[in-house]
Amino acid sequence: MKAFGVVILMAAFAFGFIGAQRVNTLRPGNLAPVNHIPDFAGVDVAEGAAPDCVKVASYDKPLRSLRETFFVTNNSATDTLTGIRLSLTYFAVADSSMLHSRRVSVSCHIPPLQTRQLYLIAWDRQYTYYSENTRIRPSGTRAVPYCADIRIEGATFKNAGK
Repeated sequence: MKAFGVVILMAAFAFGFIGAQRVNTLRPGNLAPVNHIPDFAGVDVAEGAAPDCVKVASYDKPLRSLRETFFVTNNSATDTLTGIRLSLTYFAVADSSMLHSRRVSVSCHIPPLQTRQLYLIAWDRQYTYYSENTRIRPSGTRAVPYCADIRIEGATFKNAGK
């Protein structure tokens, strides 16, 4: 009798799985195009803003992170920072060899005399490098530490009076 109950139970499961509808997990239609980061033509400094009005600090990228993060401070007393153009160069810590370099533009909204955390998509697509200053230390020995040299190439400000 127990064997008959087990056979009935197995048949119920089998017919349940066979009769179940398939679920399509793919997105319908085409994907939307990726919005490109605006390319700032240079420094567009508002009236009275000095070139040293922007400060970048506390760069970080843990080993398997999708993002590189850093803090940007707007030292202007009157103007809102709306965009920043950076030149980043990455060097291996072991032998100071250059690993990669790139120029990026980041849109932002940083009010006068305030700091915000900004991020970039990580340059390390294989997730084998980590910033030497990161809080999260990798446990494996194959991870390669690097340092990043960040230079501000330009910034755009929006004057509070305009």
